[in-house]
Amino acid sequence: METSGTPDGAYVTDSLTPPIDNPWRRHVRFGGLDFFSDGKRAALCTWDGDIWIVSGIDDRLENLKWRRFASGMYETLGLKIVDDVIYTSGRDQLTRYDDLNNDGEADYYENFCNRYTSTEGFHEFVFDLQTDKDGNFYFAKAGPVNPGGAGFQRIAANAGTLMKVSKDGKKLEVIATGFRAPNGIGVSPTGQLTTGDNQGTWVPTDPLNWIRPGGFYGVVDTAHRDPVPEFKPPLMWFAYREYDNSTGGQVWVTTDQWGPFKGELLYTSYGKCALYLIMKQEVCDLMQGGAVKFPVRFSSSAMRPRFNPRDGQLYIAGLQGWQTEAARITGLDRVRYTGKPVYMARDLKVDKAGVHITFTQPLDPKEAVDPQNYSGRRWNNHRTSSYGSDDYSVADDNRKGRDHLNITGARLSPDGKTVTLSIADLRPAMVEIIKFSLKAKDGTPINSEIQHTINAIP
Repeated sequence: METSGTPDGAYVTDSLTPPIDNPWRRHVRFGGLDFFSDGKRAALCTWDGDIWIVSGIDDRLENLKWRRFASGMYETLGLKIVDDVIYTSGRDQLTRYDDLNNDGEADYYENFCNRYTSTEGFHEFVFDLQTDKDGNFYFAKAGPVNPGGAGFQRIAANAGTLMKVSKDGKKLEVIATGFRAPNGIGVSPTGQLTTGDNQGTWVPTDPLNWIRPGGFYGVVDTAHRDPVPEFKPPLMWFAYREYDNSTGGQVWVTTDQWGPFKGELLYTSYGKCALYLIMKQEVCDLMQGGAVKFPVRFSSSAMRPRFNPRDGQLYIAGLQGWQTEAARITGLDRVRYTGKPVYMARDLKVDKAGVHITFTQPLDPKEAVDPQNYSGRRWNNHRTSSYGSDDYSVADDNRKGRDHLNITGARLSPDGKTVTLSIADLRPAMVEIIKFSLKAKDGTPINSEIQHTINAIP
C-alpha cells in the first residue's frame, strides 16, 4: 500500500502490514531486518524475542505471508542473514538458528558467541547486527543508563562499546568505546563503520560517528581507559528538536536501482521517524558533513534500514518502545524509487570561500544567486556530564540561544548544480541549518533545507 511520496514524485513509501494479530498474541516490535538471497523473503526479529519470516515480497506486495520462525530470545534488536542462515544479537548472546527439517520453524538455537558482558541494568541493550566483506559481525552495546536517563548504573567491561565477532564466532574484539545508547550502526562495502548515539550524559545532542578502530566517542563513563583518550568530534551533530532526538541505523546505497545515490550513506532517525542522506567531507584527520531529509512518512519509527538484493529498493523496520514520534507499535516500509528525476541537495563542502551545496539538477540561475532565497541559523552545544545541553551562540559561547546566519552572497557553478554561499564570520559550528527556496532550471520548486556540522574550515 503506497502511503507517502516526495514532492518531486521520485520516491514513495509502501507499507507492508505486520502480523500484529497473531495466534500467540505476541507483541510485534521489529528490531532487526534482513533479506534471504532470493529477495522475496525477509526475516525480522522483535524486541520481545521472536523471529518472523515474511514471504511474497514483490513489486505489488499483494500476497504477503507471515510465519513465526523462532521465539524465546532476549531482547533481539539486530538480525543478519548469512548464506540464508539467520543470526540475531540479543542481551545474552549472538544466536544462529537452524531449521533442521525444513518445516519453516527453527529447531536448534546455537550460541554463536556470548563472550560479551551484561549487567542487570535495564538499558544495557545490544543494538543492531551487521557484517563486513570478510564475514565478521559487528554490533553495539549501550551503557547501563539510570532510570530517568542521567548517569549510569554499574558498568561492566563491554558497556558502551562497538564490538566485532569473528566469522566463526570464536573471537570478540572491542573496536571503539565511549558510547551511551548507540541504537544503530552501519558498515560500508569497504568496511567503514558508523554509529549513532542518543543525547544524555556526555552526549549534548545526537551524533553520527565515523568510526576509527581504537577510537573514543565521548562518554567518559564508558571509555574503559585511563587516562581517558582525547575526544574528536563526530562527522555531524544533529539538531535535537528538528532532526534527530533518538538515533536509528545507517545503510550505504549499494545499488543503482535506487536513484542517483549509489555509494552514499543514509541515516535513519528512530525518534523523528525520518530518513536522511548524509553528505561527507574529510578535512585533515577529521570528518564533517551534513544531512538532507527525504520527505516521506513511515508507518512506525525508522530504525533498521536494509536494501533488498532483488529489487534494489530500501526497506526500513521500526518499533515504538521509547521516545519517538512513531504512530504505530511497529512498521515495515519500502522506500521505492519511481524513476522520476530527483530534485534535492546531494553534496556539501565547506572552505574559506563559503558553503558549497550541490544539487541533483541544474538550478534556475536567477533564483540560485539571490541571497534572499536562503536563510539559516547556527549554534553550539556543551558536552558535559549533565544530561544533554542547551543551545549556545557560536559568536558568544556564554550566551544561550541560536545565531542568525548572515548570508551575504550566492554564486552558481558553470554546470548550474552547485551554489556557493558566502557567510559573514564563517566559523566552526556544531549545528548549522540552511534553508532555501529555489527552482530548478526546468521550473520545478526545490524548497528544503540542510543541516550540517563544521569541525574545521580548510
